Amino acid sequence: MTERLPHGGLRAQLTLAIAAVTLIAVGASFLALYGATGTRLRAQLDDQLRAQNAEWRQFVRAGAGAATPAVLERTAQRFIAAQGYHAEALIIVIQVAGGRTLANDPEVLAREEDRRGTSGLLNAAPGVTTASVAEAGTMRVLAAPIDAGHRRVGTFRVAVPLSPVAQAQSSLVRSFLLVGGLALVLAVLAGVGLAALIAAPLRRIARVAAAVDAGDLSLRAGPLAARGEVRTLSESFDHMLERLERSFNRQRDFVSDASHELRTPLTVLRAQVELLDCEPDPQHRRDATATLLGKIDELDRLVGDMLTLAGAEAGQLVTPEPIELDGFFEDLRRDLPLFGARDFQLQAVGGELLADPNRLTQVLRNLVRNAVAHTEPGGRVTVAAHGRGDRLEISVSDTGPGIPPDQLERIFERFHRLEGGRSRDRGGSGLGLAIARAITEAHGGSIRAESVPGHGATFRIVLPGYRAPGRAAAGPPPSARTG
Repeated sequence: MTERLPHGGLRAQLTLAIAAVTLIAVGASFLALYGATGTRLRAQLDDQLRAQNAEWRQFVRAGAGAATPAVLERTAQRFIAAQGYHAEALIIVIQVAGGRTLANDPEVLAREEDRRGTSGLLNAAPGVTTASVAEAGTMRVLAAPIDAGHRRVGTFRVAVPLSPVAQAQSSLVRSFLLVGGLALVLAVLAGVGLAALIAAPLRRIARVAAAVDAGDLSLRAGPLAARGEVRTLSESFDHMLERLERSFNRQRDFVSDASHELRTPLTVLRAQVELLDCEPDPQHRRDATATLLGKIDELDRLVGDMLTLAGAEAGQLVTPEPIELDGFFEDLRRDLPLFGARDFQLQAVGGELLADPNRLTQVLRNLVRNAVAHTEPGGRVTVAAHGRGDRLEISVSDTGPGIPPDQLERIFERFHRLEGGRSRDRGGSGLGLAIARAITEAHGGSIRAESVPGHGATFRIVLPGYRAPGRAAAGPPPSARTG
């Protein structure tokens, strides 16, 4: 049962991913800006406090000074009276040792004196700190000692509210909520469109894959407007489907043809066995036995050829080794007359070839047997070998009726039959040329057929790993498959 495609799965994931990235980016920007704004504004307030402290020190040096607590108190009164700041913006407190505490905001000072035991304005540590001031909220406080010689005569404190920092950060939060919300909405909308654009070709490929899973190998994703990896995926997917469909078609045709080829000799065998059962004439029994043995041999060759092709598909067909070509072609020369009464011509070549000797012999036997089957007695069959660099070319030619041009490639298919004229090998399994191609390609070579109808045919195989006489030994061909 084919699983249904999920709707919007990839689109939703891409949209959520884009929204999440946008949210993280906006959040990180907010945190960075929020912290930087607070730090910058607090630094400005601290600079303002230090400037006020410098102004006080300048006032002390220019005035009556602060030699004693009494002098400090008079100086503090004049300094506070001379300030033009609003009390709610800046609070100045001058504590005189053993004397009064003066401030530019008496109400705040009164409340702070009531809570002197807590960490407030009057208890702020030296330097710049943060303190909670009555009715003024959190403030930045600068506390600096006032010394006369080696004696502490008082403490100068100045405080400024942190409310501008809080207000600026609060405004920043509101702005970011608005801008971030709009950015998130735009990101989601853009993500939906972008995800749909990206997912469309992938969903198309997924639909084709689902159809293929259901058994329909004819569909293709087709050309896509997408580029890059998605386009490459689509093209590779279609190429894979084409190879898969061809493979399935070949397998189906092979099974159909094999069952037909097996059925014929089995039918004959059955009929002969039935005749033998009731045949009284010894001569007829011997003839029937000979026919049975012939059909058994035919079945044995067919099964052997099918096993050879199965080994080719499994990549376990050839085991290359160095072959001395002089001896190899001499053995072939002695065997040629056994194929039939033909005019055999052999043009051999010396040297060495890295190949499987048994499989190479099988290829040449199949090609010679095919040539003999399609020539009349006395016709010429020529086997010629030529070295071409590090490759060996072997051709088998005959003077038979030839092959139609549109069939030159198809004759290497399993059980392929030609209409009229030259058919598949007579008396053979119908797999000889398919086996020849499988063995040749397993060596990393190639095979092709050439023919002019009415003027015979030539089969050429080209194999790598050839070494001419006197050359250094050749290495294994990179594409040869070994067992």
